[in-house]
Amino acid sequence: MDHQNLNAGGQEHHIIEYINEFRMHAAVPWHTVEDIFIPINIKEKHHWVLVVLSFSERYIFLYDSYESSGHYAVVLLEIEKIATIISLCLQDCNFYVKKGIDLQNHPRYKDKESTDIFDVLFEDDLPQQSSGNLNCGVFMIMYAECLFYGHKVIATEFDPIALRTRYAALLWDYGIRK
Repeated sequence: MDHQNLNAGGQEHHIIEYINEFRMHAAVPWHTVEDIFIPINIKEKHHWVLVVLSFSERYIFLYDSYESSGHYAVVLLEIEKIATIISLCLQDCNFYVKKGIDLQNHPRYKDKESTDIFDVLFEDDLPQQSSGNLNCGVFMIMYAECLFYGHKVIATEFDPIALRTRYAALLWDYGIRK
């Protein structure tokens, strides 16, 4: 695996281009922020989850709206692949030097292997979608919105229909029409 052509599961990834701001819509390099929000599609499950990559905590926080037998293992396997690729890319583009993190002496990083920098933590007590529905994307966006505005995601009832209507209205207002 080299930095020009990272492959995982037969797919080519260009994460370094995002890390160095070449593909980011907001044009912000990763070393200038504390957390990165990444929506992830678990293709095997046809399911969306939100991961928050926290550099200060050295964790990948996982926000998942669905709990069922066998679901956790499939999701964790995909997130661990992404964590490995991101760790390799961060090293390759000198992210830790730019961010001012000394991997040898930093209390959260010093005992970790270079390809195993981030631990994955499943967040619990989250609002959950009902079994058999397709609301995972709406929940994932709602988790991101809560976290972005500094709110804790609290396990209460959410109305997916109202959320869909709200997000559709926001997209319409911003001029994004089908």
